[in-house]
Amino acid sequence: MQHSKDEQVAWINAVREYLGISLTELARRAKIAPSTLQRPVNDPAYPGMISGRSMAAVAEVAGLRPLEYPARMRGLAEADASPFTYDDRNDAADNLNRAVRELVKGRNGRDAWVMKSYALELAGVMPGDVLIVDMNVTPRPRDIVCAQIYDWSGMKSETVFRLYEAPYLLTHSLRANVERPVAVDNATVIIKGVVDVVLRARAGS
Repeated sequence: MQHSKDEQVAWINAVREYLGISLTELARRAKIAPSTLQRPVNDPAYPGMISGRSMAAVAEVAGLRPLEYPARMRGLAEADASPFTYDDRNDAADNLNRAVRELVKGRNGRDAWVMKSYALELAGVMPGDVLIVDMNVTPRPRDIVCAQIYDWSGMKSETVFRLYEAPYLLTHSLRANVERPVAVDNATVIIKGVVDVVLRARAGS
């Protein structure tokens, strides 16, 4: 049965949301080039389809069959952020969609996330803000970074956004629960990229 590009893109977005990871990380785990997923997902004008081999590789990462949707979403109830999903059915979101596409289109290692928590409110990042993460940038002190915290015993990982004060990750908030600094050890806590753009949609749009 032949499937359309739109069906492929919808499934890829569902899988990365299910796993709580970016397109770049999904491609890395599937051992395929990031552009294999980024071009069809981020650029509506891109005519190419995702190959059957790449779809199978992504499905294996998620423990699914190609185009099989996860039965339930997994992850923490209070997730820090979630992968950005384009809303092409809402005219009010068009400007945000276009801005995100321009910032990630044709550039490997750049992904968009939507902040959900107040962990960085004192750094100017609020729930609903869209964060563009560059995986190719080396973090510097006071950068906002995207990191993954691994629980190898439970084979789980959590994606977080924190302020980087080498070698620690810090929350920067008045209302979020106070957390102890987390040391980046490149084993259980790994910085995946640096936030270089923060977008905020117009209120009420």
